[in-house]
Amino acid sequence: MEWNWIAPALGSPLVFSLVTIGDKFILSRVQLRLTSFYLFVGASQLLIAAAILAINAPASLPWRETGAAFGGGFLWGIGLLMMFWVLRREEASRVTPVWQSSPIFVAILAVLFLGESLAWYHWIAIFMVVGGATAVSLRRGELGNGFALRPTFFVLLAGALLIGIAQLLLKIAAGELSVWHSMAFRGMGLFSAMVPPFLTLTNLRSLGGFMRRPDLAPVLVLTETVGPFIGNVLLLTAIANGPVSLVSALLGTRPLFVFAGALVMGLVARHVLAESMTGRDLAMKASSAALVVGGVFLIAL
Repeated sequence: MEWNWIAPALGSPLVFSLVTIGDKFILSRVQLRLTSFYLFVGASQLLIAAAILAINAPASLPWRETGAAFGGGFLWGIGLLMMFWVLRREEASRVTPVWQSSPIFVAILAVLFLGESLAWYHWIAIFMVVGGATAVSLRRGELGNGFALRPTFFVLLAGALLIGIAQLLLKIAAGELSVWHSMAFRGMGLFSAMVPPFLTLTNLRSLGGFMRRPDLAPVLVLTETVGPFIGNVLLLTAIANGPVSLVSALLGTRPLFVFAGALVMGLVARHVLAESMTGRDLAMKASSAALVVGGVFLIAL
């Protein structure tokens, strides 16, 4: 087993699942403005990029790989904004199945443009992970009708495609750039996508007021700076060392980790993040988790 990319490819969604739980707490429980949230996320990425380049300045900047890293971050940021835009207008249970399709795009693009070769069982594994990760995010009976025919469906599908292209670009960047330099230029691209459209006095004041709260500011820093830093290091390490088509599938296991984290939080801190589920919901999620685990096992072969 190639643990030099499998381990970080699983470690990254584990870390980001904790970030997701923190996001839910910040945006739903303490009501930070979503646009102010974007500012902090983008600014954090820029600060991390500046720190990396100040401590470890690259000896040279290959334009192709540097542009790929920046472009990957920019497209990733645009894809996330599109996902959040749709999420404000549609039920999460309708958004998740489409959003989880990005690993399939990555696999197709990697075979076409990077020359990666996938065995038949790898394709089965990718669909198992995507299907299981999607199903574990849903509750029985939540899916409605009509979403697939609405314009928001195509916006979400385009966002998933952008995330797929972004992962492809980051794989190209790994050809000449170190993980740290890829992370720096990716962060600059993400900042460029997420901050300028929302840089207003209203959003800055809202964020400033939030950051002056000693009980909540550390939570935001831990969730949106420290957590993503660790998660992105693992993500880029996996992409640099493994086939991006399979790495992307493993990165898609985040919903499984979020589900597990929500169960734990429901036991130890129900007031922070409560997830009420019926026995049938739990049975469906357990079956979905088994599907994901089976897919991961096939990828690890």
